[in-house]
Amino acid sequence: MSNKNPFEIRFDTLAMAKDLLDRAYDTQIQQMYNAIDNAKEQHKDAAEAFEKYVPKMYTPQEIIKQAEELYEFVTKK
Repeated sequence: MSNKNPFEIRFDTLAMAKDLLDRAYDTQIQQMYNAIDNAKEQHKDAAEAFEKYVPKMYTPQEIIKQAEELYEFVTKK
């Protein structure tokens, strides 16, 4: 087992944070598609369901914030 340098740790933490946000976004996208399908089945406006449920893509700042939260947990004594 090799020790990671601080840059590798930061990179890994950012990658973990991005992965968590990717998964959350994918879940929200699936919920949006489900809402659109339900609207179509009930003969309602699918565009309205889209507008209501379309997720906002996360920002780089949100990735950094998530990474900081993960890193804080790891370094907590």
